[in-house]
Amino acid sequence: MKLIRLAVSAALLSLAATAASADSSLNLIKDGELRIMTNPIYPPMEFVNPDTGTIDGFDVDLANAIAKKLNLTTVFVTSAFQELQSGLQTGRADMIISGMSDNVKRQASMDFVDYITSGPILFTVNANAGTYKQATDLCGKTVAGSRSTSFGDNVKAWSAENCEGKGKPAIKFEGTADSNAARLGMKQGRYDAVVQGIETIAYQMRIEPNTYTLVGEPLLSNDTFGIGFKKDHTALRDAVAGALDALIKDGTYDEILKKWGLVHNAVPKAVINGVK
Repeated sequence: MKLIRLAVSAALLSLAATAASADSSLNLIKDGELRIMTNPIYPPMEFVNPDTGTIDGFDVDLANAIAKKLNLTTVFVTSAFQELQSGLQTGRADMIISGMSDNVKRQASMDFVDYITSGPILFTVNANAGTYKQATDLCGKTVAGSRSTSFGDNVKAWSAENCEGKGKPAIKFEGTADSNAARLGMKQGRYDAVVQGIETIAYQMRIEPNTYTLVGEPLLSNDTFGIGFKKDHTALRDAVAGALDALIKDGTYDEILKKWGLVHNAVPKAVINGVK
């Protein structure tokens, strides 16, 4: 019996040592803990649940599932969107998951594991539905969106090709503090339309029925959200990519997508820095 107890104790010590070694190889801020930066004002990706007062959403559920695959606990660190990258670089968190688009500009200072598709789309209030039926109807008009996202660049690039490039006046982009401020300004008549991720406006239209109308098709067809990492944290990046692939394979990823109404935004596999 004593020998059995010794063998079990040795096995447990071995497992603990292996877990500690794995944590160390991931270069985490704290062993056993995955610290995640997010800006919880972007439902259904991440937001403060009004019923519970806790952070909720697709990104939260996915991050928790990834951490479980890696035998880690999660700690969410909230921040303004424009401070997420600096927070990561200064060691406030191990990674970012916050509806952040993977793009070449951001890849200069971060690596991404792409985990869901997106696409900026224009929308307006129902009262303007008859006036703005296609995106080109907004040439010469004012479109608002969060200034800390890439939406402004998306609108300007689309306008250069489809408005100015065809002899029409440019769309004027007005940056706001966040998407909530953009929608409020549109309701107040200060903006003609708002640009937002297609996955979030679909959610917004469910919780504010008979309020908004989509204008045209998404401005981009290859927009993808990525989980952000410091450039030198390749071990953690690769471990998270592997965990995401495992979640896709075992069906957990699909279950989380269904929960948040995002089944059409699925990716078939984890891709590192997939946007070129």
